[in-house]
Amino acid sequence: MEDQEMQLKVKRVTDKFTESMYVLANEPSIALYRLQEHVRRSLPELVQHKTDMQSWEEQSQGAIYTVEYACR
Repeated sequence: MEDQEMQLKVKRVTDKFTESMYVLANEPSIALYRLQEHVRRSLPELVQHKTDMQSWEEQSQGAIYTVEYACR
């Protein structure tokens, strides 16, 4: 009876250890996949924001030039 209990406990421990090693081995690749997924999803929006900011900068530079010229 004790031998069967011991075998069951050993099997549980080895199964948990194997599962932990599997998770640790695959964790970096999963993290990189999630990072890549996030970049692909958010990049178009960031590009649009950059384009908008560049346009606003050009408009504000024009307005600043106009104000400076009017103040002379």
